[in-house]
Amino acid sequence: MKSPDPVEPRSESEATGLPGFRTWTKVYLFVLGSFALWVGLLIALTLTFS
Repeated sequence: MKSPDPVEPRSESEATGLPGFRTWTKVYLFVLGSFALWVGLLIALTLTFS
């Protein structure tokens, strides 16, 4: 007899519908990384031009 698949299928509420970000964890990491990049750029530009 075949054993059940250990990976549970994802429900529709967990799907993002985005081609590059299939899980919400990836979306959250992208947003957090983008925020950190912008804050880093603002700090660097403030220190450079002040």
